[in-house]
Amino acid sequence: MRGNVLNKSRCGRLHKLSDRDARALVRKGKKNPKISAPKLADQIATASGKKVHPETVRRILRSGGYNGRVSRNKPFISSVNQQKRLDFASAHVDKDFDF
Repeated sequence: MRGNVLNKSRCGRLHKLSDRDARALVRKGKKNPKISAPKLADQIATASGKKVHPETVRRILRSGGYNGRVSRNKPFISSVNQQKRLDFASAHVDKDFDF
């Protein structure tokens, strides 16, 4: 008889989400970067039936390369100022850097 049917002792707790679930979670975070971790946790609970804590979602997203930072909004530039900036740039495009 080969093998053993007894449970082996392991160190640490097993992961609640599988690798497939973690990849799906990272995809959802990439698709909608402004969604919060509790909302993602609720989506996982409804989709797979596994209840996870929002901190678990954050940890998985961080391991996937996403952090809890949002890029700063660019200031609004009116169409009049856009045209003025374009005219200035096109007028000075041939000048050297010492101008």
